[in-house]
Amino acid sequence: MQPLAVISGGTSGIGLAAARRLAGDHRLALLYARDSERAAMVEKELGAKAFRLDVGCDQSVEAGFAALRQHFAELPAVLINSAGIARFQRFFVQGQDLSQAQEMMNVNYFGSMRLIQQVLPGMYARRRGCIINLCSVSGQGGNAGVIGYAESKAALACLTRNLAMEVARRGISVNCVSPGRVATPMTEELLAQFAPETINYPLGRAILPEEVARVIEMLVRIGPAVNGQELVVDGGTSVARLQP
Repeated sequence: MQPLAVISGGTSGIGLAAARRLAGDHRLALLYARDSERAAMVEKELGAKAFRLDVGCDQSVEAGFAALRQHFAELPAVLINSAGIARFQRFFVQGQDLSQAQEMMNVNYFGSMRLIQQVLPGMYARRRGCIINLCSVSGQGGNAGVIGYAESKAALACLTRNLAMEVARRGISVNCVSPGRVATPMTEELLAQFAPETINYPLGRAILPEEVARVIEMLVRIGPAVNGQELVVDGGTSVARLQP
């Protein structure tokens, strides 16, 4: 039987691109928050099963995974935490609405943790598993206008490293992928603010979701020898920032 991969945010953006990469040899459980029409189209395209679930709500996660477990006889072998939100504003921290920062932390960091808690018992029992968190190069610091979002992604990267050390001996790998600016619906408005040649300098364009998905697929296939790592997919931007 094909292994089961659970992908949050799996009906759009990077999550959907990753689902397409894994569809050939994985059964797919795709988690989505709102767009039921899109979810139905993706189900038909990939032969997947979609579950409506709010990663920011304990009760919704518990109910969604109860439905998931009822539908699939197989325990999840792969979890890809792709769901996330961003509230980009160019403000100084003293003028920030803290509720926005709290919302991003709840979804981007605690939402991923909620899903990890759901899949770990099965991975422990099987003594194998793969968890991949979608972080961001903004979580490495040094960017204006991303306060709140960047910290939520930095926390998720730290969780990745710490959890990897806890579960490595059980045959479970935990890694994260940190893209630069990616052409997704979430970042469309942000990307429009920049001259194209300045986006992900020196590459000079937005990263495609499919490019990030290839890295995710590699981590799924490579197994537990790669663990606790952050793979940056930004066209060289983070390297260019270090140049004098």
